[in-house]
Amino acid sequence: MSRIVVLYATTDGQTGRIARHVAAALSTEGVEAQVVDAAAPAPGFSLEGADAVVVAGSIRMGRHQRALTRLVRSRAAELARMPGAFLSVSLSAARATEPARREVRKCIARFVDETGWTPDTILPVAGALSYSRYGFFLKRVMRLISRANGGDTDWSRDYEYTDWGRLTSFAQDFARAVQKRPDWQRELESLGSAPAA
Repeated sequence: MSRIVVLYATTDGQTGRIARHVAAALSTEGVEAQVVDAAAPAPGFSLEGADAVVVAGSIRMGRHQRALTRLVRSRAAELARMPGAFLSVSLSAARATEPARREVRKCIARFVDETGWTPDTILPVAGALSYSRYGFFLKRVMRLISRANGGDTDWSRDYEYTDWGRLTSFAQDFARAVQKRPDWQRELESLGSAPAA
């Protein structure tokens, strides 16, 4: 049985939900999926024995979480030796405009540059606008940003943009590709975008 580590960091909880969803989808393909929070990995956490990794992080103010960046940078050599996918979660990924896509690509490129890890496949994932989780000031800032981009501004509710069906398909395809060794690299190239340049 293949073992895939799902390594994530979350700010408001959505990326944690995404990581657990991906792990459940991987499991349907006969994979042992281990979910690891980059902000609090278990003592002795190791990638030894893992067959692949899915890294998930969300973008806030143009950057992915520091804890995720640090952990991936410290394990970049290990990660480079196995199949890897990167799920970059953001509100920009919910907008189908070229400026939004460009912003997502820029943030992903920064993550790759800062960590020294180049994933085999990358999937931008739309996150959530969780007004109920934001404090007084952040709620107002997020509303202003959302308004400026033609987004949702009613802060009496939260907005869910994640395409759970697409995530399920991606995870299942990733698991199948990993299990097709030694052809996994060719299989992964068809799943998401190429690594950001």
